[in-house]
Amino acid sequence: MVGVGSVARRRFVSGLEENKKMILRVPSYYKEFRCIADKCKDSCCIGWEIDIDEDTFDYYKSVDGAIGERLKKHMTVEDGVNSFALKENGWCPFLNEKKLCDICICLGEEALSEVCTEYPRFTVEYENIMEKALCLSCEEVGRIVFSNEEKMTFEEHELVEDYEGNEEFSEEYEEGVLEEADDEWEEISEEFRGKLEEVRDHAIAILQNREKTIQERVKEYLLYCAKEQGILVQEQEKISEKKKDYEAFLQRMEAYEEMEVLDNEWADTKQKLYSFFQKNEYRDALWEFQKAMEGRKYEYEHLLVYFTFRYFMKAWYDGNVLSKAQLAVISYLVIRDMDVVRYFEKGKQFTLSDRIDTVRIYAKEVEHSEYNLELLEEEFSFETVFHVEGLLQQI
Repeated sequence: MVGVGSVARRRFVSGLEENKKMILRVPSYYKEFRCIADKCKDSCCIGWEIDIDEDTFDYYKSVDGAIGERLKKHMTVEDGVNSFALKENGWCPFLNEKKLCDICICLGEEALSEVCTEYPRFTVEYENIMEKALCLSCEEVGRIVFSNEEKMTFEEHELVEDYEGNEEFSEEYEEGVLEEADDEWEEISEEFRGKLEEVRDHAIAILQNREKTIQERVKEYLLYCAKEQGILVQEQEKISEKKKDYEAFLQRMEAYEEMEVLDNEWADTKQKLYSFFQKNEYRDALWEFQKAMEGRKYEYEHLLVYFTFRYFMKAWYDGNVLSKAQLAVISYLVIRDMDVVRYFEKGKQFTLSDRIDTVRIYAKEVEHSEYNLELLEEEFSFETVFHVEGLLQQI
């Protein structure tokens, strides 16, 4: 399975120019999200780089009065990137003592930069499809997702207003760089898109088959995606020796050691993982935790479906559906490790708040850095612990 590449991009823009129409696909819970602002324990206005898009940057330079002076004082440009210089404590300079945004208060929500209005939303575009996901690095998204035991579903909406599409592609189109895609490529791109969506739908159905254990579903999901990628694998006997389980844990974590650390919370979490599993038998601790969580398997189901929806269709550009499944499975395994440690740390208790928190810490570290995501995908190809056979042994 290979990506359509530049031809796909030509079709994407050509389709928009002809039809001025786009299909928006979102999780059914998407419309439930509302920022809880000052009630958020882990504010996205603290500790995060706050980029300013060009249009907003130009607007801020034109604002008069006291708020205009503050905007000009705190705006900075480094390596061509516009942003706000954070305060020494890591706070956005416009986050006040009540944890509310002074820009919002003084100028209205429409004055916020694109990164502020979009988060925690993330977008993938292909052909005439726009898919939006809500990232689990936001605790309110986690509350919405994990408070619902029902299977995750998705909605489609037709966008009929003018849509500019991906800015880079639109500029190329306007400059006359793009060539008209011929009928043959039009047919190929539509067929490829249909195949990818069909594979993803089936993969999600596997994950949501509640007649099977979550471990059985994850194995079937991984094997199915490997088959669709054209890799034939045979499931091996699970390695049950406790030493082997611990060795696999260490090998998993090696890849995460190479990541750029975005938050001290992640560094502390890694240290707790190493310390706990050095002192406790890995498989015994896992079995005890899984037994305690027997009635909450839907949480891991939601987690895996989330990763599948959010990343799978990026295979439109690289043709690699297996790497998207590997990301979902390895994320499940590492978050499961984090859950085990949290369970014992809290005196053998694991609340909904704990579930939201462990996923938030992981998503914040992994999903908000292209470098970290690319590093993981590279590891999937070279490290046997991330190969299909290796992952099957760890599930």
